[in-house]
Amino acid sequence: MWKTVSRRHFLKAAGAVAGAALAGVRPAARAQAAAPKKRWFKGNLHMHNQWSDGKPLPEWAVDWYKSNGYHFICPSDHNIFQADDLRFDGFGFKNPPSDPAAFESETSLWKVISPTPGWPKLMQAHVEQAKAKFGKDSVRTITVGGRTYVRMKPFSELEKQFVEPGKFLMIPGYEQTGGCSKDQQVHVNFINVRTVFPYITARTPKEILERTYAKGREAYGAGEYLFTANHPLWRYYDYSPADLIALPQIRLFELNNNDVATGYDQHPEGWKPERFWDVVNAYRAAHGQPLLLGMGSDDRHSYGPRAKAWSVVRAARLATEDLLGAISAGDFYASNGLDFEDIQFDGRTLSVKIDAREEGPFRIVFLGTKKDYDPSSRSVNVAKGLRRPARKIDVYSDTIGATLATVEGTQGAYTLKADDLYVRAKIVKVPADLKDDWQSQPAAWTQPYTRSTNAG
Repeated sequence: MWKTVSRRHFLKAAGAVAGAALAGVRPAARAQAAAPKKRWFKGNLHMHNQWSDGKPLPEWAVDWYKSNGYHFICPSDHNIFQADDLRFDGFGFKNPPSDPAAFESETSLWKVISPTPGWPKLMQAHVEQAKAKFGKDSVRTITVGGRTYVRMKPFSELEKQFVEPGKFLMIPGYEQTGGCSKDQQVHVNFINVRTVFPYITARTPKEILERTYAKGREAYGAGEYLFTANHPLWRYYDYSPADLIALPQIRLFELNNNDVATGYDQHPEGWKPERFWDVVNAYRAAHGQPLLLGMGSDDRHSYGPRAKAWSVVRAARLATEDLLGAISAGDFYASNGLDFEDIQFDGRTLSVKIDAREEGPFRIVFLGTKKDYDPSSRSVNVAKGLRRPARKIDVYSDTIGATLATVEGTQGAYTLKADDLYVRAKIVKVPADLKDDWQSQPAAWTQPYTRSTNAG
């Protein structure tokens, strides 16, 4: 499961295991084997398909990522795992057949083709889309009672179809979704699990996050998995920095899968995801707690030509244990269009180099918070309106998440000063209309580093 380990302890433990395994090996071979060359792997751990409310069939969705240069994905459908059990219901739909005998000896989820569009319906166009890609016999259907049912391929079959060792990996998991008493949506992902437990309701978002995290430890304690707090800005400032300040055991959140839901207006004083990130980490760094790490993901339902964001992980192998270990150690970055060639932190200095595959100009921004920052906040009570739900939004000082240094070019470094709590780097391509915060595009973000963090 997700463990609050520092990068130093993770690497120390990994080194101890390697040392024990290599006892008796000649020195030259030992040195080579103890330090396997790491590389960057691009992946997305939040996506949807017709197993819940994504538009394409599952095989078409998985193929999109593989065909577009991703190395790993997690098909994280809502409140369901893509298992072999026969079923006709799921997130937002329930369509039992009039004659169950027609499905005797069948397996997996079956969805009905709808004559009209709407959430979360399966349309004939998506069936034809899959047939065009994989052949007319690739999609299984059964018509009963005037309705045509389509079989969704389970995870085990998708693995056989798409996984290639060293090239493409699928990690099991799901998104747990629901809301609490004030119409706030608190969603989390469980990555590298194959069973689902029911959504936990509670009075506040903090209680939901706390109890869900604890239930995950109980349910999945025997395995290694990741717990991520998803899109805090959606639907409308649904959980706050204060919630994750109160829950230091939560180490991952979605930095780039964020937006106010369609139909709502952002509040002029409302925080943005980068400010959310810095507020939490200013407190955690000041109190010696493990820092919050930022994931890039696209939460894709409709598959347009361009993904919203992704994560790039540095690991020795394209294997679940290596990827999860690297993410746990903070050895990854979030991106929506740019790449790092290298990220190094030696305990004091963060050095980065941009993988400049296109013409610039490029800028490196080092951000962080000083020890004497203003930790106070004030609350803005937002009344329910035509384009907003009722909310209490905390507003924080501009001393949090300030620019520490800026470098024009493709490589730069920043050495932590005595009054710095932490540092992180953001790289951007500099257009005339460069936006701030997470809306910068194209851009990429390192994880935050403190003096207690060793290099990856």
